[in-house]
Amino acid sequence: MKNLKENHMRNIWKAVLLSVMVMFSAVGAHAEEGAIRFSNNAFKQVISKSADGSVQYDYVEPGLVLPDDVILYEIVFENISTQDVSNIVVNNPIANNSSYRGSSATGDSTEITFSVDGKGFASADSLTVKDKTGRVWKAKPEDYTAIRWVYKKSLKPGAKSKVTYKTTIK
Repeated sequence: MKNLKENHMRNIWKAVLLSVMVMFSAVGAHAEEGAIRFSNNAFKQVISKSADGSVQYDYVEPGLVLPDDVILYEIVFENISTQDVSNIVVNNPIANNSSYRGSSATGDSTEITFSVDGKGFASADSLTVKDKTGRVWKAKPEDYTAIRWVYKKSLKPGAKSKVTYKTTIK
């Protein structure tokens, strides 16, 4: 029984790592070719309570990831050219083994939109889902399959910015 449980945990871990690697390799961006360098990071949320009852949220290297763990994804983009770069768009899929945590996407000077099919993007409040029977309803955060950030400013040479979001492992 112990061996079966260890194999199950190992398979979950492999699936999570594979999903994270696929997600990071699938980050798409639009800007002048070769002008922007991306780096991607994932952190596991660790909650600790102090003696006075206050709660602290820390983010650490993922290590072992289990269902219901919260993962913070950070995508840093840097202008490596000698000129200002504008029209920066970051597209990022949400891994299949996780659900987007509502209102967690951030990015200074960005417009954030979401997708339920990986193709069309809209604001969270105007996104809908349609099932096979034709029934339509307002999309929930767990329905999102991708996030898009449109950087609204020009990024100066050598400057960096970042976008983040959180998911919960299924």
